[in-house]
Amino acid sequence: LYVNGRIVPREEAALSVFDSAVQGGDAVWEGLRVSEGAVLWLDLHLHRLFDGASALMFEGVPSRSHVREALFATLAANGMRDNVHVRLTLTRGVKVTSGMSPVVNQSGCSLVIIPEWKRTCDSGGRTLAPLHPQRLITSSIRRNAPSALDSKIHHCNLLNNILAKIQANQANVDDALMLDHQGFVAETNA
Repeated sequence: LYVNGRIVPREEAALSVFDSAVQGGDAVWEGLRVSEGAVLWLDLHLHRLFDGASALMFEGVPSRSHVREALFATLAANGMRDNVHVRLTLTRGVKVTSGMSPVVNQSGCSLVIIPEWKRTCDSGGRTLAPLHPQRLITSSIRRNAPSALDSKIHHCNLLNNILAKIQANQANVDDALMLDHQGFVAETNA
């Protein structure tokens, strides 16, 4: 794993309890897939990551080239070239004290890269066969309205998604279909 400039074993990976992701979910993330040595759609993922950081007005954001270098160094250090999922997270960084105001963020962003061996699986961890049907429920939990929190920002405030996933787990199905505030299909949570 990569945490703020260091490649570390999973057991040693940690963020400060004062990091914005811990204090208020103040972070953006991307889920990347690595196949046959290539990170699929990397430019599109980085574009969304940096757009989200900009929309949230992060300061001290690492450069795209730094994020790329850290990603490929982490994959190489772990010998990962195929069947890998990467959770790439950029937080607003460590605060000098607890609180919601970004004014108390004075150290720049935190970058976390979590690569894991994962074949394409369903939410229960079962490897998917081509066209494997998923069992869904329609969750009573709604996706955030764009006027409340823009869903184009891939942010870490995902409590409504987690609650929908809990409903799916309790119903013993693969996933939960979430609707938007107008009742239109918005997403699933796998």
